Amino acid sequence: MNIRIRSYSLDRIFTIKSLAALLIAFMLAPLILTFHAILQHRYSQSVIEDHIYARQGYRITGQQQSVKLEFRIDPAYIPKKQGDVFELHKLIYNRNHTKIYLETVAWYNPPQNSDNIYIELKFDPTYLYSKGSFVTDAIFNEDHSFSNVLFMPDYYADNRIKLPINDGNSRSSVFIPARQLAGLEGGLTLKFEGFNLVKYERE
Repeated sequence: MNIRIRSYSLDRIFTIKSLAALLIAFMLAPLILTFHAILQHRYSQSVIEDHIYARQGYRITGQQQSVKLEFRIDPAYIPKKQGDVFELHKLIYNRNHTKIYLETVAWYNPPQNSDNIYIELKFDPTYLYSKGSFVTDAIFNEDHSFSNVLFMPDYYADNRIKLPINDGNSRSSVFIPARQLAGLEGGLTLKFEGFNLVKYERE
């Protein structure tokens, strides 16, 4: 009796395995993409932020206008004339799941208005799915609305003398009349008090 044994080369075996792996990957791809879309919809930063602010599935467990922020602007980045714009993106705060950047310092001249030095901060919080905290310029009200904190920083020259700047406003951006910085030597330090530390958790 003759027994014939079919043999396969290693190359053929590897080719079969590769084709099987590709077939499995092709079959799983729609499932993986769907799962990824669901995770993005549920866990993305923008979605979590929207839900926290709207109080949809989240509640505010505490807030304190207690965060102080102090930073210095180097004299090289204080605009001296119209058209001066410095995009700095300098990290000046990194706590409570929040990064704050000194984003822009520019000479601002809107139509029919006086010249201003414009200073913009950028808040970059990281929202956690279950619970966490972040720093903001917003106050969360009991009626599920929110409003922004409006206050001015204090300004200091490098000799630590407080500058009598009494104009401008704001929270994450400040306008200083350029004339009030005329003659400033050295850098400019800003001191904010009262940014809101918010704590939240899922309901």
